[in-house]
Amino acid sequence: MNSNLTRQALTAYRHGLRAARVAFNEDTRLLEAARQKMKQGMKTPENPDTPIEKQIKLMEDVAQFLRKNIVQGKKIENGLNNEKPTYHLNLHKDTELGDNDDIKNISRRNTLTSNSTSTGGCCGGSGQPNQ
Repeated sequence: MNSNLTRQALTAYRHGLRAARVAFNEDTRLLEAARQKMKQGMKTPENPDTPIEKQIKLMEDVAQFLRKNIVQGKKIENGLNNEKPTYHLNLHKDTELGDNDDIKNISRRNTLTSNSTSTGGCCGGSGQPNQ
């Protein structure tokens, strides 16, 4: 492997480790597991036939996903037994926060054919019994 690819691989690995530290900040068990999995993947990739460039891209994608999409929640003990549990979420500056407007505007689609519009009922059916 040439020095440029080595540098890119190490950079991607560091990005993955930093993203894991951000995502699993207070969960040492999960943080250590993520570190070990990344280290193992760098030493012996799951699919060694995959080109190195794609492996580097995968590590960068994993780092970005961890940083933007993983949010740790911690249950906060309430004094009263009748209250619903409360959770503290570890949101940070890189957490991707969306709104529900995008979801509301998507037309309902049949999961079997991505182009057709669902007419209601289960699996795109009409909800009416067969006759």
